[in-house]
Amino acid sequence: MNKLLATALLLFISLCLVAQNTKITFGEVPIEDIAMKVYPKDSTAEALVLYSFGETSFSFRNQTFYLTFKYHGRIKIFKKSGLDRATISIPYFKGDKALNDEYITQVKGFTYTLDNGNIVKERLAKEMIFNEKVTDNYHQIKFSHPKAVEGAVIEYAYEISTPMTVSQNPKTWYFQSDLPVKWSEYRINIPSVLYYRMIFSGYLPLHINDRESATSTRFAGESMGGTSYRLVIKDAPAFRNETHITTPIDYISKIDFELASINWPNVITKNYSLDYPSLNYTLIKEPSFGGMLQKNSFLKDIANKIKANHKDTISQWNAATTYIAQNIKWDKTNGIFPSNLKKVFEKKEGSSVDINFLLIALLRELDYDAHPLILSTRSNGSINPVYALLRKFNYVIAHVSHYGTDVLIDATDEFLKVGTIPKQCLSFNGWLVHPTHSRFVPLIPIESDKEFLKANLSILEEGELTGTITKSYSGYSGISTKNQFKELGEEKFLQETKKSKPAWVISKVDYKNTNVLESAMEASYQLTINDFTTVAGTLIYFKPMLSEGYSLNPFKESKRTYPVEFDAPIENTFLASYQLPKGYEIVELPQSISVSLPEGGGKFVFSSAQTENRITISSRLTLRKSSFLPEEYGQLKEFFDQLIAKHNEQIVLKKGN
Repeated sequence: MNKLLATALLLFISLCLVAQNTKITFGEVPIEDIAMKVYPKDSTAEALVLYSFGETSFSFRNQTFYLTFKYHGRIKIFKKSGLDRATISIPYFKGDKALNDEYITQVKGFTYTLDNGNIVKERLAKEMIFNEKVTDNYHQIKFSHPKAVEGAVIEYAYEISTPMTVSQNPKTWYFQSDLPVKWSEYRINIPSVLYYRMIFSGYLPLHINDRESATSTRFAGESMGGTSYRLVIKDAPAFRNETHITTPIDYISKIDFELASINWPNVITKNYSLDYPSLNYTLIKEPSFGGMLQKNSFLKDIANKIKANHKDTISQWNAATTYIAQNIKWDKTNGIFPSNLKKVFEKKEGSSVDINFLLIALLRELDYDAHPLILSTRSNGSINPVYALLRKFNYVIAHVSHYGTDVLIDATDEFLKVGTIPKQCLSFNGWLVHPTHSRFVPLIPIESDKEFLKANLSILEEGELTGTITKSYSGYSGISTKNQFKELGEEKFLQETKKSKPAWVISKVDYKNTNVLESAMEASYQLTINDFTTVAGTLIYFKPMLSEGYSLNPFKESKRTYPVEFDAPIENTFLASYQLPKGYEIVELPQSISVSLPEGGGKFVFSSAQTENRITISSRLTLRKSSFLPEEYGQLKEFFDQLIAKHNEQIVLKKGN
C-alpha cells in the first residue's frame, strides 16, 4: 500500500513538473476558462489575464544582432467594461532605413465563446489586422478580436524582430498589469557572447526562477555556450494605482535588461557597462554635456553686473537664479543634454536642462564651483543605485556647496528659492557630476506644502456666515499658487476661487505678494457664506471647518503593499473665530484632541474654546515625513481617520428663552 502510494505521489509530482514546463498550446483553451463567471481571487475584475507568455532569443545576420520576441496571451472578459481589452495595439519602431526597422510577423488570434456548452471558435482574419502610423518613427499593428462579448476568452500571438541598431536590450517584461494575471511567464535564451544585467523590481515573489546553462548551442552558425532563464509569477493581483505613490513604474513587478558587454572573439568585442564613476567621467568628457560648460563668455557682462550689485554669496546666487528664471522661458521639456547655450540665451526659451546649464555657466562666471546634478523625475521612476543606466536620467539641476552643505538650484521657475527644487525632482537621490567629488546627493525637500487660513465670521440667525477670510500660501503651496495667479491673472484667478468655493459670495478681495519670492502670497476676502449651517427651529447646526476640512480618507484599503509617498511635508493651519448670534448658547462643541504619529512623523492638534459669545476653532495638521513605509500604513490610516472624524463634527447652538 505504501509502495503504491509512493508511486502515485511520484507520478503526480512528475505530471506537475511536466505541466509547469510545458508551454500552453495556441488554439486550445480549456472549457473551464470560457465558462468561468468570476475570478475567485478578484471578484471585481472586469477581465483576467489567464496567460501571458513572452520569450526572447538572439540571432546574428548581415553583421547585425537581432532580438526576436515571441508573445502569446489570453484574456478572459467578465464585464461589458472589459470589452475594450479585445482591441490590441502592438507598437514598433520604423527607422529611416530598413536595417533600422522592427518587424512584426506571425500575428494571429481567436475568440472563444460557449453555445449550449460547446466551444465556438472565431479566427482573427488577416483583413482585420491594420498597420497604423503613430509618429514618424513609431507605427502600430492594431486589431480587434471578432465577436468578443462578455464571457469570451480572447487569445493572440505575434513575433517582433528588433535589430540592435534600434535597441540593445530586450523589451521590459511586466509580470503585472491593471488586470489580475493568473500566469505570467518570461523566458530568455542568451548566447555566451552577450552579457546582460538583469534587473528585477517590484513586490511580488517569483513562483519559478530557473537558470540553465547550455554547453553547446547553435548561434550564427557557430557552436557556443549560452544561458536560458525561465521566470514565472502566478496569481499576480491587479496593480492598483494607489494614492500618494511616485509612479507605478517604481512598484510594478517587472524585469529589465541592460547590455553590459559583447565578447565574441574575432567578430566584435565591446564593453557597454558603466559604473557610476565611469558614467561620471564619460559625461564630463562628453562634448554635448561637460563640453557645453566651456567658453560661455557671453555671460560675463551679466556676471559683472551681479557682482557689482550683490556682495555676499547667497545674494549673488539669488540674483543669478532670478536672472535666468525671468529671462529664459521654460518650454516644459526635460532632458540631460543641453542645446547650444548661446543660442538658447538669444532665443530666450529652452528646456529645463538648457536653463539649468545656463545657470551653472553663470555661477561659474561668478567664480563659484557649480556643477550639474542629474536625476530622474518622480514620474520617470527612480534610478538604480547600483547600475548606472544613463537612459534612466531625464533632468538636470545646478549644485553648489555652502560651507560643506549641498545647495540645489533650479531656474525653471521664478518662484523657486535657492535650495528649493521642483516637486517633480524630489525623487530620493541624484548624481553629482563632478571631476573630483562625484557622488549621490539626497533630494530632500527643505520646504513644506504650507497653507494658513484665518477666518473672522459672524453667525447670523438665518444661518448665514459673514465676515472675512484670509488665506496664506507658502512653501510649495506658495510656488504653485503664485504660478497659477501669474498664468491666469487676477480676474480669472478670482473666478477659479469662486468655482472651487460655490458657497462663498465674495464682495471684496485683496491679493498680496503675488510675485514676491521671499514672502507668502495672501488672499483676503470679505464674504458671505450660505452653506455649512442648518437651521432647525431654535437650533443651528454648523460645521466649523467649512470647506477646509478633510472629508474623505485618501487611504481606504486595510493594507498597503507600497510605500506612501507625499510630494513634500505638509503644514495646514485653520484658525477661525465665530461670533454667535444674539441670544444663542452652545449646546454641543467638538472636544479638543491631539494625535501624533510615531517618531515625530506627524501631528494633528484640534482645539475649540468659548469666550463669552465667541467660539474659536483651531486645527493644525503637520506631516514632517513625506515618505511612510508599508508597515507604517495602518498608523497613518488611523491618523487620518481621527482627523476626518474631528473635521466633520458639528457645533450645535440653541436660542435661549
